[in-house]
Amino acid sequence: MLMLIWNNIARRRTQSVITVTITTLTIFVFVMVMGIFQVVTQGLELSRERLGADAILVPKYASASGSDLLFTALPENIYMDNEVLEQAKELDGIAAVTPQFYNQTLDLSCCDTGTERRIVGYDFETDFILPHHLEISGQESLKPDEVIMGSNYSPDLIGQMYFLLGKKFTIVNVLKPTGSGMDDVFFMDIDMARQMCLDSPEIAMHWKDEDPFTKISVIMVKFQPGTDGEAFVKQVEESGMDCRAVLTSETISTLQKQLEAIMKVMFALWMAALAIAVLALTGRFNALAKERQKEIGLLRAIGLTKGKVFSLIIGETGLMALMGGLLGSGIALLCMGPAIELLREAFVLSPSVWTNSMAAICGITGVVLAVVLGFVSAVSPALKSASMDPQTAITRGEVN
Repeated sequence: MLMLIWNNIARRRTQSVITVTITTLTIFVFVMVMGIFQVVTQGLELSRERLGADAILVPKYASASGSDLLFTALPENIYMDNEVLEQAKELDGIAAVTPQFYNQTLDLSCCDTGTERRIVGYDFETDFILPHHLEISGQESLKPDEVIMGSNYSPDLIGQMYFLLGKKFTIVNVLKPTGSGMDDVFFMDIDMARQMCLDSPEIAMHWKDEDPFTKISVIMVKFQPGTDGEAFVKQVEESGMDCRAVLTSETISTLQKQLEAIMKVMFALWMAALAIAVLALTGRFNALAKERQKEIGLLRAIGLTKGKVFSLIIGETGLMALMGGLLGSGIALLCMGPAIELLREAFVLSPSVWTNSMAAICGITGVVLAVVLGFVSAVSPALKSASMDPQTAITRGEVN
């Protein structure tokens, strides 16, 4: 039976290629939509759980948005005076605050990363964010010549030397995936990040009239239980401090609404593509059944039962659908990387949550859907063909 199924597919090459192509395109779109939906959903949820800070205090007139700060590793040269940190400690509803100072790598500079990335100088003594994300727990201190990397850098680098702005550092830890800009960031001692502003010729020219040791970039804030975020933002606005508050939950919710709207449109387009595919395949299988009436009649005449004829037709369509599912899923998975990168650039989304297990789930689901699609499209033509009277089928049809 399997050989007969394969021979029937092979000798109707053009029809088989068209059927496989329709299935491939349908499954390709489905796996892409499913994969992107998983990345969006899990990435935002992971970010919500792991960002650690409830709010960020940024310089009042800084152009950087909350999504830029949270979901990208792009350099943000924003600074305010150290005194803002002392003022922040006096605000109501705060459980903890910790400062960060932003520096950056340089694009294609010697012995550097090859692209601009944010360097975050943090205060080890007051920081409450990184300890929950470290690949190796129990970090007791961070020396000036040591650096921690985001999760998009391999844990195999731990213990290795790495150059940043011409300085040699030892990689002592790597973060677990956060789904945020932390995944591409370098973390070091805050005073070392400041010192590098003076030691790097390219960056020092921007600090001729300023002392980086008197500056911070942002303040990460953790609320006390029950603190109202909107009330905190208003409190900062009315305090007269040279900063403004950005709520992390509000930033994530805004991004989530934008992405959900796009996903709804993509899902609607896929549903339309699925309906078109079902109609196209059903039409093709009906036409194919009419073409094969005499062939089916002869098979019935030589002893094949209705069940075997039905199985033969379903087997052919199932095999073609399986091939289309494998091709569509495979191509979609190969395209997921570039698609997520485009999404990340447009919506500052981290691609770190796309895993092999997620890819396997999407791929397997696509293949299963392809087989189901083939069965649904072919079951009616198969039943009609199997139910035909052998003599009538031979009289009406032509042998292919």
